[in-house]
Amino acid sequence: MTLFWVGALALTILLYVLLDGFDLGVGILFLFSRDEMNRRSMLAAIAPVWDGNETWLVLTAAILFGAFSRVFALALSAFYLPVIVGVCALVLRGVSFEFRSKARTSRRLWDAAFAGGSLVATFVQGAALGALVAGLPVQSGQYTGGTFGWLSSFSVLCGVGLCIGYALLGVGWLIKSLKGVSAMPRTSYCLGFWARCWWNSRSPYSTRMSTICKSWIGGCDGPNSCCAYRRGTGSLGDLGRCVAAAR
Repeated sequence: MTLFWVGALALTILLYVLLDGFDLGVGILFLFSRDEMNRRSMLAAIAPVWDGNETWLVLTAAILFGAFSRVFALALSAFYLPVIVGVCALVLRGVSFEFRSKARTSRRLWDAAFAGGSLVATFVQGAALGALVAGLPVQSGQYTGGTFGWLSSFSVLCGVGLCIGYALLGVGWLIKSLKGVSAMPRTSYCLGFWARCWWNSRSPYSTRMSTICKSWIGGCDGPNSCCAYRRGTGSLGDLGRCVAAAR
């Protein structure tokens, strides 16, 4: 029976990461989108599924509480603060998702709440996972680490890594859901390009790629395709020519 509940717990965690991960990732990508039509397209892509995906988190907590009560008590003692912050962030995210379409003058506020809630909820999940991997201070079955005993440089790094991972899941979902739509958010294409620029900055094997990345990331003085797309005056074809020039 124990093996069954371990498998059920692993399955619910996997489903939560995959399913709620992409809509949290879309929320994180909201930080990089400024166009209203793009944002509406992003919300439309997750509107039918975003609230149902969070059910897997509730089921995970229920399995922990019912089948592994000691682990649940220990985890709640250690992660009381991140759990409260994460739940509040998810609530704020849900409220802002519904209120945004009805707002007239405060839409930017709800946009910031949606993006911020997604980012905070993702970060605390990654930080908690990092703390579990690193190990918690426990004596005689009791947590002894204090309020911030879970916080370390490794847990922070895991939190940042999960934010990036969820953002990539969000990119994949947007590409799948909005294929052929002209309002496809530029962020979905830009994220991969920025990652490639960062990688080349760490290992600069291509002079041409380095020049293009500087045009993209730094100041845009020339009328090239990268700068045109970055300024918002270019098309997806400009970005394609920009990337193709680096190959």
